[in-house]
Amino acid sequence: MIGLILAAGKGTRMRPYSNAINKEMSLIGESPVIEYNVKALADAGIRKAFIVLGEGKWQIFEYLRDGSRFNIALSYIYQDLGEKEEKKGTAKAIQVAEEWVNDDFIVIYGDSFFYPYDFLRSEIELHQMEKADVTMGIYMMKEYKDYGIVQTHGGRVVDILEKATEEEAEKTKVDDMFAVNSGPLVFTRGVFPYIRRTPVSPAGEYWITDTIRLMIKDGRKVLAYRIPEGVFWRDIGRMKHRMEAEAYLLSKHSDYNMLNRK
Repeated sequence: MIGLILAAGKGTRMRPYSNAINKEMSLIGESPVIEYNVKALADAGIRKAFIVLGEGKWQIFEYLRDGSRFNIALSYIYQDLGEKEEKKGTAKAIQVAEEWVNDDFIVIYGDSFFYPYDFLRSEIELHQMEKADVTMGIYMMKEYKDYGIVQTHGGRVVDILEKATEEEAEKTKVDDMFAVNSGPLVFTRGVFPYIRRTPVSPAGEYWITDTIRLMIKDGRKVLAYRIPEGVFWRDIGRMKHRMEAEAYLLSKHSDYNMLNRK
């Protein structure tokens, strides 16, 4: 199993902060968010990972380097976003790794914060045991805005709703909560032909969720892995979410609390 961390995005939702600091380098406690993801991969037994970088993302390379201090071998793939629409979106970010990935691989969004992250090993084990084509990490939330809603049946993903209306969203509720696409995502190499078939989204980007929908329509085995209840997750691409993640971590560590009171 190979790791793939997506970190090419420009962080437009966090400007002007992201003009100075790569969003994946935003501190949560004492560590940048991308470090938690690198450690998660290493702790899950993954020994090799690629990080997809875009223009101006040199801070990530300077900080992580070859990954040896995290007990994982890190390499970097550059995605030239430029102004070309055909290069934008999560599907295209994954596609740039095609020639480097020769095995099943797990994708983590570089600006995702999970704590604790020890569930990763069990998601990988489910994928391998069930011989799935895709295994999607899903997170149960009271709110669904800004996230894709994952519809499941018998442990399999049957659809993914991006930008769902309130009426559509209400029909998907499970125990009064929404199952949203948080990642991580585990793929076989069979995903790459589907990425090439993925249509452009209404936002003008190529979304990996649309790729997965094509696979579902073709009868590919797409599983849902429900992230355990005790895990905290935020997409810190928004400043509000970064602050929520920071507050959560501070509440969990007495040494931070003591420091805060001094």
